[in-house]
Amino acid sequence: MYKKVLVVSLILLTISGALFAGTTGKLAGVVKDSNDEPVPFANVVLAGTQIGDQADDNGKYFIINIPPGKYTVTCSQMGYQSQEVTGVKISLDLTEILNFQLDRKSAKIEGVKTTAAAVKHVKLTSATSGNEMTSANMEDFAAVEDIQDILAIQAGATVTNGELHVRGGRANEVVYTVDGLSVSDPVDGGAALSLDTDAIDLLVPMFGGFPAEYGNAQSGMVSIVTKNGTSQYSGKYEMKSDHLVLENNSNSDEVKFAIGGPVLTPFVSGMKDRFTFYFNSAGNWHDSRYKDYYEADLDNLIATEHLDGSWNGYEIYNPYAGRDNVWGFDVGDRNYNLINMNLKTKFDINELQKVTFAARGDRSIYEPYSHGWKYALEHYTHIETSSQQYITTYNHLFSSVMNLNVKASYYHKSRLQGPKGVDKDSYFTMNDHFDYYALENGLNDTAVDPLTVDGTIGEAAENNLGWTYISATGESTTLPFVYPGSIEGTNIDDENSILTLRTDFDYQINDIHGFKTGFELIKHDIRKDRLSNPWVIDLFRYNEYLQTCTPDTSYFVGDNIIDEIEGSPTEGDTLYFDIQEDIDFYTQEDLYAATLAASGTTDGYEASPYQAAFYLQDKMEWEGMIVSAGLRVDFWYLGGKYRILRDGGTYTWENFDKADRFQMMLSPRLGISHPISETSVLHFAYNYQNQLPQMQYIFTTASPEDAITGNSNITVGEPNLEPQITVTYEVGLQKQLSENYVIDVTTYFKNIYNYVSTQKVYMEGDETISWYEYISQDYGSARGLDINIQRMFSSFISGSTSYSLSWAEGNNSATVVQDENQNLREFPLDWDMRHNFNFSLTFRVPYTEEFSIPFTDIIVPTVITNDLSVSFLYTIASGTPYTPQNEDGRALDTNSALQPYTENANLGVTKKIRFSKKTYLKVYMDINNLFDKKNINSVFPMTGSPTDTGEELWDDNDPLQFVDPKEEYLYNLSVADPGIFSNGRKLTVGMSFHF
Repeated sequence: MYKKVLVVSLILLTISGALFAGTTGKLAGVVKDSNDEPVPFANVVLAGTQIGDQADDNGKYFIINIPPGKYTVTCSQMGYQSQEVTGVKISLDLTEILNFQLDRKSAKIEGVKTTAAAVKHVKLTSATSGNEMTSANMEDFAAVEDIQDILAIQAGATVTNGELHVRGGRANEVVYTVDGLSVSDPVDGGAALSLDTDAIDLLVPMFGGFPAEYGNAQSGMVSIVTKNGTSQYSGKYEMKSDHLVLENNSNSDEVKFAIGGPVLTPFVSGMKDRFTFYFNSAGNWHDSRYKDYYEADLDNLIATEHLDGSWNGYEIYNPYAGRDNVWGFDVGDRNYNLINMNLKTKFDINELQKVTFAARGDRSIYEPYSHGWKYALEHYTHIETSSQQYITTYNHLFSSVMNLNVKASYYHKSRLQGPKGVDKDSYFTMNDHFDYYALENGLNDTAVDPLTVDGTIGEAAENNLGWTYISATGESTTLPFVYPGSIEGTNIDDENSILTLRTDFDYQINDIHGFKTGFELIKHDIRKDRLSNPWVIDLFRYNEYLQTCTPDTSYFVGDNIIDEIEGSPTEGDTLYFDIQEDIDFYTQEDLYAATLAASGTTDGYEASPYQAAFYLQDKMEWEGMIVSAGLRVDFWYLGGKYRILRDGGTYTWENFDKADRFQMMLSPRLGISHPISETSVLHFAYNYQNQLPQMQYIFTTASPEDAITGNSNITVGEPNLEPQITVTYEVGLQKQLSENYVIDVTTYFKNIYNYVSTQKVYMEGDETISWYEYISQDYGSARGLDINIQRMFSSFISGSTSYSLSWAEGNNSATVVQDENQNLREFPLDWDMRHNFNFSLTFRVPYTEEFSIPFTDIIVPTVITNDLSVSFLYTIASGTPYTPQNEDGRALDTNSALQPYTENANLGVTKKIRFSKKTYLKVYMDINNLFDKKNINSVFPMTGSPTDTGEELWDDNDPLQFVDPKEEYLYNLSVADPGIFSNGRKLTVGMSFHF
């Protein structure tokens, strides 16, 4: 009776809380005696914890809410010999089956019977696809630097143009969660928080068959569980660099630090197991793969007479000048700088209740390279980003079968971007010598001094140096690079914060039904403020602002000017002006303010939408079948209105129609797992997955009224966009081939609807006025076969092989303008990678073990082989498609040609030097792109070549003659973008001290 009342109460409680994703697993089984009869009321406990359960009268037990990891599990009952099983693995969101067989006690049977858990590498109770990875597994991959690199090794995942795609979906269809809370950006898409691999205890990618608790993702979920501290202090300090051996490097240096353990051990007795912490931080400073291109060689162009001699003596910006160097290492900021930190504390209130608090964040400062700005990087873009997340969790285990988890979090992200060395407030200043207040039907440019008139500042502007070259026909100003001294005029000041509250309630009703429910509430606060083309003054806005000002009449008596003003008529002149009819006079402050109001184009808004979700899920486990059935309901509330930032810095309100403010999405989920035997399982999944469109398509600055004023190239947001929908069918087989080999084969088919696109809209009654609106119209499909074979570690060897055969098709690869006449047929999408193969192999000699040379009796000295690891990773993949062009530059069939295939090999070597079991020094070497393969990232559509554009250059003065060779040289220099090719071989060496 008590349990029923409590269940109802907690279900009601969840309606006022929130939920997203699980971070624990379950243990279940039956206890029997040697005669195969149930042993009632036996005690099953995870050694070293307070987690356990008492079996029922049929010997069945269930333990939920177990953090992932390996455990020793003991089973005891009076009259029976206790049994202890070591190495029991608990996985995220899965049920581990562990049965016990107890022998009756006798005079001959004493003590505890200890056995090792059976080696089971097949997830018999899982209906999802994807292989989990622990922190130890990640060390086995050669030269893998971040989470995306780890995911790219999985079958079904590919990285194209730096973006992760899962099974044919777009890059923004993968949601990342850390400790059960999303860290994906709902405004612009993608992962929004950087987390170092040192903080990761478990990483679980799910590429299909999502349970109902996972939402707002179409292609993949990546669940990350971070490390907890233990009762013993431990940590590490690490340094690595890529510029100590090879000249081809990015001048990269990285420093890491981690420590964990009890919080109050020296001060409070009995607390070292109850109050623990884990902290890690990582900092990376590098000059990027374009390091050698930041410093432009202008002297060479002058010396070879490719440039006019007037450029002699001009100092091109050098980002490396003035840097301090200590022992071969640059001190201070470099072109790219990133630091992240993570702190997690856990406090066990008692055996049944615990509280965790986590704070993590990152900050980056970088100045990217642009080939077109090669000679003008001094005032190219400077970007600063930062993000922080704070999480508090309360967990209450009412019993071994009932658990409540409540979480609250706050997330904040900001982005600042602008031209390097140029402050936004310095774009315009008031002229010190201004003395002419008149404005006659237009812009008065004598009152305000712009920082730049022709787009350049500094010596190039002051000396009027033209960006010219020498040719047989004379000078030309068409050099295809941005002028030195130019300013990149894009300014961004964006902020996004997310406040989340949720609950998660688990209840194992009986040996069949495992019930789960939860409710999630999220409040967003979004602020965007962007300015582009600041030195383009809009005359309409300039005059419109002045109409709000009062003309200055201090120089008039009646209609005549009485004070002498340079350049204007004075009293006594035969010519005078009527202030109301001919000329208005304004203060310099008014003209300055009008200039700011008319400067550039603004894009920005402030909005506070809400999200909510509720789900019910039942996992039914029979002996020969596991069925996971659930229903997820997502809610979306835009609010009644939002503020739009208009040109000139003013705000207006945009109201939503009542019918557009609220939306609801239903997502049914079904997963079936059928264990064929103890070593093989067949699984099937059906998912109807909803994902909210990115908020950048809903909240926009522009409105149809803006098109009326003459801007016909605007795009208007649409609050009534439909949820993006993916319907997935998946069938897979997982088979343990032997004690050390597992094969996983999965085939899938996906239909994708309501991708966001744009369409042209004409004003009713006046088709000369048009604009573009976001619509939910694009569609796509994906199908494929994923094969993954794993070799578990044994005889010093572990490894994996994965192969993906896939098709990704649709009618659009991006949110682009679609006119009425556009062909809507399906074609291969930009990231369609037909074949993708990965192979990894690791040789490792554990501590204290001996290694002998194969086929001999020669034992290699342990000082060489102990704790030695050599890993190799090789990938090869089909090229992605592109749209070819004919000789006239006309596009042919969309994405009907393929770029060359890509391949890469990495090698890693690690050696540990131990001072004790837990204290050691690790030295390592990683080689990226071992064979120095120059993969092609893009090609020119006319030729399919990465170097030949196919264009014929003709002399403007004589269409029958080719251009001068020097002009052709400069043109070829401009198209030789280093980003066309991948980076060459890179060698990184490092060392870390562990304690």
